[in-house]
Amino acid sequence: MYFTIILFYLSLLGIIAMLFLKHHEIKSGHPTVVSRLGRGSDHVFHTFFSGIRRGISYFNRRTFIMVVQWIAYHVLLRTRKVYVEVKHRTLSNLHGKKVIDAVRGRGEVKDHGASFYLRRISDK
Repeated sequence: MYFTIILFYLSLLGIIAMLFLKHHEIKSGHPTVVSRLGRGSDHVFHTFFSGIRRGISYFNRRTFIMVVQWIAYHVLLRTRKVYVEVKHRTLSNLHGKKVIDAVRGRGEVKDHGASFYLRRISDK
């Protein structure tokens, strides 16, 4: 617990020191030691962020719709495969076949437990 608190305060002091160093660098116009050390990696970060910016620039309304449709196609394709498998397993079971027939309105309708509407559509 104390280690975490000490680490927090050390990080806070480091952030404040970086802000003061940057303030001094801007006022004097001369780069500090930290800026001179980080100058070697500036091109790497510049390349990385310009690549991200270029990738986002390709992403307009049309490409957004294409990506969403592509994702929906693959999600629905896999969902349909699961549905077909579950339906096959249900139809192979006798009780499941009766339940599906009842849901579709093809099941047996007995006079004593069915409503008027169900008896009327079962006669057709």
